[in-house]
Amino acid sequence: MTFCFDYGVTVSKTANPTYTRTFTWEIDKSVTPAVWNMFTGDSGTSEYTVEVTKDAGTDSDWAVSGAINIANYTPFAATITVVSDVISGFGPISIDCGVTFPYVLAAGGELVCTYSTALPNADARLNTATVTTSGIVGGGAATAGINFGAPTTVVNGSINVDDTYAGDLGEFGDSGSVSYSRTFTCDGDEGEHGNTATIIETGQESSASVDVYCYELMVTKDADTAFTRTWDWTIDKSADQTDLLLSDGQLFTVNYTVVVDAMSVDSDHAVAGSISVYNPAPMAARLNSVTDVVSPAIVATVDCGVTFPYDLASMGTLNCTYAADLPSAADRLNTATAALQNYEYDSEGIGSANGSTNFTGTANVSFAAATMTEIDECIDVDDTNVGFLGVVCASDAPETFNYALTFGKHVDADVMLECEENTHVNIASFVTNDTASTGSDSWTVNADVACLYGCTLTQGYWKTHFQKGPAPYDDAWKNVSVLEENTPFYLSGKTWYQVFWTAPAGNPYYNLAHQYMAAKLNILNGAATTPAVTAAINNAETFFWTKLPSAKLSKTERANILMWAATLDQYNNGYIGPGHCDE
Repeated sequence: MTFCFDYGVTVSKTANPTYTRTFTWEIDKSVTPAVWNMFTGDSGTSEYTVEVTKDAGTDSDWAVSGAINIANYTPFAATITVVSDVISGFGPISIDCGVTFPYVLAAGGELVCTYSTALPNADARLNTATVTTSGIVGGGAATAGINFGAPTTVVNGSINVDDTYAGDLGEFGDSGSVSYSRTFTCDGDEGEHGNTATIIETGQESSASVDVYCYELMVTKDADTAFTRTWDWTIDKSADQTDLLLSDGQLFTVNYTVVVDAMSVDSDHAVAGSISVYNPAPMAARLNSVTDVVSPAIVATVDCGVTFPYDLASMGTLNCTYAADLPSAADRLNTATAALQNYEYDSEGIGSANGSTNFTGTANVSFAAATMTEIDECIDVDDTNVGFLGVVCASDAPETFNYALTFGKHVDADVMLECEENTHVNIASFVTNDTASTGSDSWTVNADVACLYGCTLTQGYWKTHFQKGPAPYDDAWKNVSVLEENTPFYLSGKTWYQVFWTAPAGNPYYNLAHQYMAAKLNILNGAATTPAVTAAINNAETFFWTKLPSAKLSKTERANILMWAATLDQYNNGYIGPGHCDE
C-alpha cells in the first residue's frame, strides 16, 4: 500500500493590543467669606472648598505585540525561507525571529518570532502571520484579531490633593470636592492668609486668600476736679492795759490790738468730665455698657443718654458724662471702660454672642488745678470802740488792726470816765460773708479816777489854829481824836502840839512829822489826795511806828524820809493835789 502525507509546519500567533489613556484634571480652590472685618474678641469661620474636575481621558500610544510560533511536527526538517506578518488596514510589520533565513527547522523543533508595532488608532484589525518554506515540509499561516478593550496603561486615573493648611485632602478617582473650615480671630490672625491646594501627581495648584481686618474701640476721657474750702475764723482782742489809776483830768492812752485769723477745711471733693467712645470699624459696634471707676474702686455715675445695649454706628462717637464724689484730694487714676459684645461668626456671616471685650481710656485725677468753691472766705470786722475795722479775706490772714483810745475824766477823752471806779468793756466781732457766722472777743479796762476835791493848808496854819491859839480854833482837829492836839504822836513821847512846835534842828524825823501832820489834817478835813501822797502817808506812818526821834538813820533811810516829806510839802502847799486853800 502506498500512503501519501502532506507535511507542513504548524503556525500559531498571538496579538496583544495596548494603549494609554491619560486623564487631565482641573483644581479650583475657593473660600467664603474672603474678608473679615472684626473687633478684638470676635471670631469668624471661613469655609474653604477644593474642587477637582476629571475629564474623559485622552487615548494614545496604540500598539500591538505578540509572538509567532512555528512548530515542525513532521519527521523531516523544514526549510523556512520567509516569515511575514501583515495587519489589515495597516500593512506588513517587522518581525524578529532571531535567525537568518532560509532557516532549517529540524523535525520536532520550534521557532518563535516576535513582533511589536505602533498603530494609528484603536480600530479593530486582523493580524496574519505567513510562513513560507521550501522542500517537502510545507509552510503555513495563522491569524489573530486585534481588538482594543480597556486601556492597558492609565495615566492620572486617580490623584491625591494636599493643602497647605488642612494637609492631605485625600485621593480622588473622579471629579469631586472637599470642604473644611478655618476660624480666624484678632488674636494674632490679623492680615492676609494665603492658602494653596495642590494635585500631587501633576503639580497643579489653586489658591484662596482670607484677609482679616481687626478694629478696636477708642475710649478717651478727661477729668475735671472740684472741692469746697470752708474757712473757720478766730478773733483775738487785747490791749496794753487792764487797770488804770488816774487823777481827775488826767488822759491816758490805751493801745488796742485786734487779730483775726482763719484756718480752712476742704470737703466735697469730686471729679467729673466726659467720656467719648469712637468706633473706627466699617460695621456697627454693640456696646453693653460704659462705666467709669476712680482708683482704687470708686464707681462714678455715667450718663450716655442712650439705653444699653446700644449699637454704635460705623465711624460714630458716643459721648457720655460722668461724676463721682471723692474722699480726699489724693492723686488718683480715672478709668472709663466700654464693654463691647463679641460675636462668633459662621461662614454665612451669622453671629452668635460670645463673651465681651473691654476697651479703656484713662485720665489722671489731680487737684492741682481744681475748681475751688470757697465758703466764708471773707469777714467784716467791727469793734464797739471804733466801729467798722474793715474786710479781711483768707488770702490776707492773719490781719492785725491797731488803734488807740484815750481814757480819763476829761472832755477830750475817747472814753469818758467818772470819779472813782469805772469798767470799760470793748468787743471786737466779725461776721462771715456766706453763712453769716459770727465770732467775738472782748477786753476790759478797769479805771479808778481819783477826783480832786477840797483844798490843803500848810503846817504853819495847822500849828497855830489850836484851841490854845494863837490863831482862831479850827475844829478839824476833832478829826484827829477826842484829844485833838493833845493826841500822842506815835512813839515820840510827845503830843501833836508838842511835835509841831519842836524845831527840826536837822533831824529828818521832825521834818517828816510836821509835813505828815499837816497832810493828815488836810485829808481829814476833806481834801482829796493823790496816789503819791497816799503812798507817802503810808510810808511815814510805818516809819513813825518803828522809830524814835532819836533813832540813828542810814543814808538810805534819811533820803527816803526827806523824799516823803518833800511830797507832803508839795501837797500841803497846793502844788499837787486839789490845791491850796484860800485862807
